[in-house]
Amino acid sequence: MKKGIKAAFILGAALLILGGCSTGQSEDAAQGNSSAGSQSLAVSLPEQLSTLDTTQTTDKVTFTVAQHLFEGLYRLDENSEEVPGLAESVDISDDGKTYTFHLRDGLKWSDGTPIIANDFEFSWKRLVNPDTMGPNAYWLDNVENSLDIRNGEKDIDTMGIEAVDDQTFEVQLIDPQPSFLSVISIAWLAPQNEDYVNEKGDNYAASSDDMIYSGPFILENWDRSSDTWELKPNPEYYDNDVVNLDEVQGSTVKEENTGINLFESGDLDFTNISGQFVQQYKNDDALVSQQEVANQFLDFNKKANDELANVHLRKAFALAIDKENLVKSVLDDGSKPLNGLIPAGLYENSETKEDFREYSGNYNEYDLDEAKKEWAKAQEEIGDSVELDLLVGDLDNSKKVAEYIQSQLEENLDGVTINVTPQPPNNVNESRTNKDYELSLSGWIAGSSDMNSYFNLYRPGSSYNYGEYENKEYGELAEKAVTEDANDENQMFEDYKEAEKILLSDDAAQVPIYQSAANYLVNPDVKGIVYHSFGDYFYLREATIEE
Repeated sequence: MKKGIKAAFILGAALLILGGCSTGQSEDAAQGNSSAGSQSLAVSLPEQLSTLDTTQTTDKVTFTVAQHLFEGLYRLDENSEEVPGLAESVDISDDGKTYTFHLRDGLKWSDGTPIIANDFEFSWKRLVNPDTMGPNAYWLDNVENSLDIRNGEKDIDTMGIEAVDDQTFEVQLIDPQPSFLSVISIAWLAPQNEDYVNEKGDNYAASSDDMIYSGPFILENWDRSSDTWELKPNPEYYDNDVVNLDEVQGSTVKEENTGINLFESGDLDFTNISGQFVQQYKNDDALVSQQEVANQFLDFNKKANDELANVHLRKAFALAIDKENLVKSVLDDGSKPLNGLIPAGLYENSETKEDFREYSGNYNEYDLDEAKKEWAKAQEEIGDSVELDLLVGDLDNSKKVAEYIQSQLEENLDGVTINVTPQPPNNVNESRTNKDYELSLSGWIAGSSDMNSYFNLYRPGSSYNYGEYENKEYGELAEKAVTEDANDENQMFEDYKEAEKILLSDDAAQVPIYQSAANYLVNPDVKGIVYHSFGDYFYLREATIEE
């Protein structure tokens, strides 16, 4: 197994077939949205798509669709291994610092315009340029001068990337980075056509008519207010022979009951489920389950509330939540308690074969006696009571978890009042970005196997450091892990372990809650759906409907 990456699950291999029960659907309904001979698939996602400008995309729902529309130099295969995408090959220098990518012959955008190396130079510079910078610009911090550029200290033209000619794209790294091909396999490092983007201006990616596509599908009938959209095969895609589906009908379904009813009636072929519904379908061959390499956590914005700046209060919260009971009694969907920043299964040391989560250990496990001691210390400094708002997405699962956290903190820490404030997920993201919250229940799923994705959440200057956490030693360790120690896994593990201890044990800047599981109802006639270890809900490049 490749270091740092756990195998993805393919439909069929990951089915939880615990018995021979049917789905309870009629024979016609069991065919889902697909009529005889049709390659039309109907899927639902729990939120609206946000921005499909790949330099700005952040959320999992939008990222799922973006992966179908925009392919980069490399992509992830059915085993979450990086394989050539628009690049046919790459030459890596002996010192591991220079990557020279050779594009395939005859590549075209969906409008027939040639895809050239400058499309990568343009999009990567657009991602990093302070005038247009996206939240995921940190992925390129190891490219020469990239970090200095996004900090406003150097000019964008000094960035260590170059379109040598139309088919050759060269990247200069500061330090060797074994995970680099994994990093560039994600959609936000896909190309963008400079002339097209400039022509569209502020309207670029505002609707499906304001984009051109480099991936296996194109998007139709979508704008930023849409609850529905369609994918169609991209006739200009270099490998379009592997695309079997004629159409994917997508819709936003927030309520799980609604999704289940649509699935049972044959109007959906794919929908998310959780909790009680997982148990209801546990013996059904339509159920697909997998452990996600993703975490859910409680985040503090201590800038918004002086009481949250008290470390004893944060430690009391971290110790007062019974996570075992949460995953067994509330979620009951395969999720597992998490007591660290990094979820299990993200990165395995290729030498020792030890997963980082096992190596680093657990922090702030449930301990009610210690929680009360920390709360008593906090009360000496901030007073006997505290009232805080907990921001959470208005999805079924999120609200259940938030209400459980509310009950745990209020019942276990006398004088604590938590007000749960559900909001649409896009509103939650906006409030967090604007630092307009006190507590938030949030989640993170990495786009690659690089642990930097998680540690970057709390690094100085990170676009995702919403609570403005500051600890010089933490920042130095996280920086050291991705620079001078990036090619020494043992030392990198130690750097990250020390950084994790500072973040969670010393400062209690985050409360890890659980590592999530993904559960879906999928029409059993649909084969070849890929579930990557990280980044998206599903990948349909080679999916097909077998009658």
